[in-house]
Amino acid sequence: MTGAADRPVPAARPRLAVAAEPTPAQFAQWLTDLAFGGAGWPVLLARLAEATGCACRLVAETGELLATSDTTSDSVVVDPGALRGDRVRCADGWLGRSVPVGSGSRRLGVLLLAEPVGTGQLDYARAAVTALLIEAVRREPPHPPAPVGADGLLRALRDGTGDRSPAGQADLVRAAAAYRWRLDQPHAAVALGYTGTQRRRWASALTWLDRPVLADGRLGWTLLQGDAEREVARLRGRLEQIVGAGQVRVAGGRSVTGPTATPDSFRDARLLLRLQLRNSPAAAEPAELPFERAGLAQLLLAVPPDRLRWYVDRHLGPIAQRDDLLRTLDHWLATGGSRQAVSEQLHLHRNSVGYRVGLIKRLLGVDPLHPSAAAVLRTALVARELLIVAADGG
Repeated sequence: MTGAADRPVPAARPRLAVAAEPTPAQFAQWLTDLAFGGAGWPVLLARLAEATGCACRLVAETGELLATSDTTSDSVVVDPGALRGDRVRCADGWLGRSVPVGSGSRRLGVLLLAEPVGTGQLDYARAAVTALLIEAVRREPPHPPAPVGADGLLRALRDGTGDRSPAGQADLVRAAAAYRWRLDQPHAAVALGYTGTQRRRWASALTWLDRPVLADGRLGWTLLQGDAEREVARLRGRLEQIVGAGQVRVAGGRSVTGPTATPDSFRDARLLLRLQLRNSPAAAEPAELPFERAGLAQLLLAVPPDRLRWYVDRHLGPIAQRDDLLRTLDHWLATGGSRQAVSEQLHLHRNSVGYRVGLIKRLLGVDPLHPSAAAVLRTALVARELLIVAADGG
């Protein structure tokens, strides 16, 4: 979409196969058929000019004149800042009413109709937008072929096994572009987990997502860009429509930029998903866990494992080998010290809960419910969970 403006060329004029004065919807369909048939911008603008009685210009967002319905000079340009107004004056003094030409995130520029312009003429101009965009897509260069397939690409990004040289990283960026992923823009990894028993249905469900997914048994791996929380919820909802409600867990990694950082995002997503899939109350996370809602884990994922181990040993050491006491402490903190609630959750007698809590206090030397101690112990419990899931190769 660069270069001098296109001018109409003499050609056999297609006939509008509707009434002499078509509706805007009929006109839109006719222009769309012309565009799919190979008619370029000059022809489309010429037909619009005939329908409206107004000269037309198509201007890119950069201010470059892309096409015109008349014999306008190639040198005409428009100040890009002026394109945001309803009326746009070109460098040669030509004044036109502006109609945006775009759809979703795709924006070509504006279509200008020479003033004076009425409401009916604007309706025809808006009806021409789709046809103009079809021609814009036809002119775009094709996406470069991916050097690896989607599975190979996702595996390389997840495991960090790709070529780490600048050339190798550039190849990954180009490969990802073939799947509409911009690795040079913020993106996040996603880990998908299935808790049901119908493995074939799960495998089929992964193929119905609107993006490539690396399937690995009960797990799946992909990338997302944009609103992480919304996308994570949408992915889970789409999968559960097929496999059933309550059987999918989705976790997202941190947002990163550049392919060298993508494996870190996959690592975060993998660990957060494992936390979700564990049956520990310390890891009782919702079915959707984007990185932005990971709480303490969001912070602790960035801490080296040796520092996490030191912290856990320092604050939980005396009960580190007592799973019964660790579970009790976890529930005790989560319920704010409700003996009844802990009794019901752990299926213990209330007296047993009291005994265990007393033992925890003696061994740790602190009251777990004291505000400063509670914060430290909760952090240590989450750190311990992260160490466990990090050591789990499953």
